[in-house]
Amino acid sequence: MMSVYLSRLLLNCLSRQVRSELAHPYEMHRTLVRGFERHLSESDVSGREKCGMLFRADVDEQGHQVIVYVQSILEPDWRCLEGLDGYLFASQGEPGAVYKDISRAYALLQDSQTLSFRLRANPTKRIGRGAGEGMAGKRVGLVREEEQTAWLERKGRTGGFALLSSGQTGGLVESRQPLAVEVRTEGKQTGRKRDHTHAHTMTHLSVLFDGRLRITDAEAFRETLLRGIGSAKAYGFGLLSIAPPGRP
Repeated sequence: MMSVYLSRLLLNCLSRQVRSELAHPYEMHRTLVRGFERHLSESDVSGREKCGMLFRADVDEQGHQVIVYVQSILEPDWRCLEGLDGYLFASQGEPGAVYKDISRAYALLQDSQTLSFRLRANPTKRIGRGAGEGMAGKRVGLVREEEQTAWLERKGRTGGFALLSSGQTGGLVESRQPLAVEVRTEGKQTGRKRDHTHAHTMTHLSVLFDGRLRITDAEAFRETLLRGIGSAKAYGFGLLSIAPPGRP
């Protein structure tokens, strides 16, 4: 299996740049790609895709700490962030940026294994032909919780995992039970994306999933971990974080 790296960045919530990037995640994506510049050339159209970069910014409820998780298939060099005034938050004995190779942990994943997970995603559906003028083919966010969980279940069927039901520790259940998944709709996220000539405003529905899953196809699940889930990955969506059951 190829190398896979997981980084944990502690950002300074008092930094003006950090606050701006939390409001406009594509700006954070552009900052994070700088950690892979030594692997990239000017001809690389999408640095994020070449790096296999997925990221998620978690802010605690009091807003005191910002933790950014970055997964990549190229080794990062976060010294570029140390040069940004006040961007990283380094407490005593805890550096602002660390990373590790998690390839072996992914390689050891097995069918029927149960895991805790977290995913911030942009669940959408494509409008059919019968919609109003100009709407056919467009993607819209899924706003109802039952639609959101059904969307994630569909992703699991093709992505090598199944969501567990409450009280389920593994295997299949005969009757439909509530899923062991907490769904938090975080609202619409508006971000700016600039190219060489224009600035575009993009709006995405942000939904945070926390719960438990069972691996149904380990090889397909590893591909899901590397590829991410859903759309808008350059805006901080799609990173599926996993841990042993019971661990956050």
